[in-house]
Parts: sequence; C-alpha cells; structure tokens
Amino acid sequence: MSKIVYYINELYFPNGYHSFPHHRLPQAYMEIFPWYSLNWESLNEIKGKNNIIFVQTPVSNELIKLKLLYPLLENNYVFINQESNIFDWFDWPADTQELYIDILSKCTAFCYHSDYDATIMKIFTKNLIKYSGCANFFVEEPKKFEQGKYVIVPSPLKGYQRGMISHVLASNNVKELPIYSTKYTRPENGKIPLDSIFIPRPDLYKRKGIQMVDRMNINEWFTFIYNSKFGIDIHREFSGGNVSLEFGSLGVPLIGNIHLDTQRDIFPNLSFEFNDYEGIKNAIHLLLNDKDFFEEVSNKALNNTKEKYNSKTVVEKFKQDINPYL
Repeated sequence: MSKIVYYINELYFPNGYHSFPHHRLPQAYMEIFPWYSLNWESLNEIKGKNNIIFVQTPVSNELIKLKLLYPLLENNYVFINQESNIFDWFDWPADTQELYIDILSKCTAFCYHSDYDATIMKIFTKNLIKYSGCANFFVEEPKKFEQGKYVIVPSPLKGYQRGMISHVLASNNVKELPIYSTKYTRPENGKIPLDSIFIPRPDLYKRKGIQMVDRMNINEWFTFIYNSKFGIDIHREFSGGNVSLEFGSLGVPLIGNIHLDTQRDIFPNLSFEFNDYEGIKNAIHLLLNDKDFFEEVSNKALNNTKEKYNSKTVVEKFKQDINPYL
C-alpha cells in the first residue's frame, strides 16, 4: 500500500512513522505495515476521502474522541482496534457507549485480539478481523529446569481484580522460591511513559509472601522474565496477550487463561479457565518439581512463539485479511 495508512491513538508517540527494537501490540503493526501514528489533536491532517484509518479504542476522554472520529466514518475506511480487555468499554457512561455502538455499526471492521473477544463483538458489527500480538525477539535455547531464581506475578495490569487470583495462588502454592509482583502507580501527569510497558492504575495490591518490584523499561522487563523460573498470570479478563508472547519468546513457562489465544497457543499445557484452581495448583506443582514437564513446556513455548507469532508473518496476514474490506 503506497498511500498513508493512519493510526489514531493516545500512546503519546510523535506524529509520523516509528520503528521499535521489541515488538508488542501495536508496535509491530506501526513499523511493519507501516502505520502513520496520529494523535487525536491532529485529525485535521487526514484529507480527502477513501483514507485507510486504524483507531485505537480510546482509554481516556472517550466521548470527546469518539465525537472527533465520527465524521471520518462516512467517506473513509475506518477500522476500530480493540484496546485492553473486551469488556472495558462496557463501563463507560451510557452516552459514550451509545456513540461507540453507533461507530461500531458504521465502521469498516472491528479488529479483535482473541476468538473469545470476537464472540462478544459480533453482535455490534458483522465485520471482524483478527488483530493478534506478535514478537520479533527470541532466545536460542528454551529454559532449563535448573534455571530460574524466582516466580513472577505480572498482573494486575489494567484493572483492580486482575492480580488477586494470581497473587493468592502464588502465595499459597509457591514455597520454595521468592515471588515477585510488579508495582503499579499512576503517573503524576496522567500520561503513560513512552518507556513503560504497562498502563498503571492507582491502587497497589499486596499480599504477604510476595515482594513488590518497580515498573521497568522493556529491556529490564525481558531480563526480569528471563531470570525467573515461571510466571502466574491467571485472571478472569485479558487483553492482547503481550505477556504470553514475552514469556514464550524467552522460553519461560507462564500459567494463564485458556481463552486468550496467545496463551493457549503458546502454553497449551498451562492454560486454564480462570477458576480452575485445582488445575492451576497442579501446574504450579509440576513446574516446581517435574523436570521433564517443565522442559517440555519451555521447549514447546519457544517453538510455538517462533512459528505462530513472528511479527512479519502476523502483520502480513493481517494486511491480507483487511484487503476484502477495501
């Protein structure tokens, strides 16, 4: 595609094209597609008709931003991208939800993360396109059973409930190794730091037996994962699957929700319903005590991530998938 493909978002990137050393959602698409990043204050840069526009579902001042978007629907190809878990927008005020539903009914297509998400959104639009996470960095060798100094609880990420299940399961069932959980505080200026890989929330969930660590930049985070034995990221709701991809690309086991496609595809032996506590506890026990199980999971995870979620392959398929709508 030779014409500009716009990506309207509130990720605080300067307007223009960008490249990234590590791919996550949406960085791989921004770099490889490529998308021209555009903040909400710059929509007047979009001129004429028949423009291709991808839109991050807003996560602040939603009503104002959706009203700015609405006029672009009539004469352009507008794709609405899922942001965070599929139910987040259900908590918006009524007038904002009503406008979003109207936009969904008029947009070219909705881009979703996981098949579970598509089952929710199919009532709002008939046009659905898979918008998967992906990775561009992989270790050479999977994790060995003897390696790993601690267990990580990488949640909560974007909501108050997301960490509680993982924290309790970890503290009740991991006694042999230290447990670390990431600390989240709201930035003073209300903006997401460009070097941050998380969207912070104001409250800090704590539990006895778990040590809290500060938010990290992407390189520190990869090192932190690589030096762990495994992670526990089990929760009721989920988003794009970046955490599953990062653990998988490093060959580190991760227990998670079976309805999250990246988790299920990369770690089939470690994917459960969020309330299958016996299954999760058994998986923790095996990862701590069964060398063969651990190394089989680690080897499969690295291979699955390389084969199914390589950035170039995923983004190229996405480009092909949108063609019928243009």
